Amino acid sequence: MTAVKTATGLPVMVSPGVVARGVLAALRDAGAEWYACYQEIHDRELYVRLRAGQDFDERAQARLDAAALGMLVEDGMLLGVGETVAARALTVAGMRDEPVDQVRVMTFVPQRGTPLAHLAPAGRLGELVAIATMRLAMPDRLIPASLDVDGIAGLEPRIAAGANVVTSIVPPDTGLAGVSQSELDIDEACAPLPRFAARLRRRGARRHPG
Repeated sequence: MTAVKTATGLPVMVSPGVVARGVLAALRDAGAEWYACYQEIHDRELYVRLRAGQDFDERAQARLDAAALGMLVEDGMLLGVGETVAARALTVAGMRDEPVDQVRVMTFVPQRGTPLAHLAPAGRLGELVAIATMRLAMPDRLIPASLDVDGIAGLEPRIAAGANVVTSIVPPDTGLAGVSQSELDIDEACAPLPRFAARLRRRGARRHPG
């Protein structure tokens, strides 16, 4: 990680899951500015069913430890896993009350061979509503729109809903893949990004100096 930081000069985000505070401190000292650890659902009953054997409070504490160490922290919520509207609201409120800098929403994509493969894919409307709700509840937070979910076509509605960061921009011709959908043609999706950025600037968006 130190070599990556030195070579690129860019901020580094790590997502190792729940780790001890000492490990977080070592990651910070090696150059990591960001720690991502998604609770995904703040309804404890549903959380237990989704994350068997992973303690709710231990996961939440890892984010608090990272924030106390001076790291920037990201939390995220997951839609389409059997949650109610009330559970979604509880998750938004839970993230609002945390010392986190970035919050995101992801719609669950069923994968073959996994325990939740039987779930029907959820529509995107709920994600747009969640983004808008998070923007109203947390006007000072970063909210990403991920390129590897619906490609370039999915960015503008998410930004219109309240997202203000574009993530999963994979450099073309590197052989790398997206996180949400590894089969999405990221090289092709990244090609029109400069044109998309110009369109956003015409709509009043601007690049953050950081």
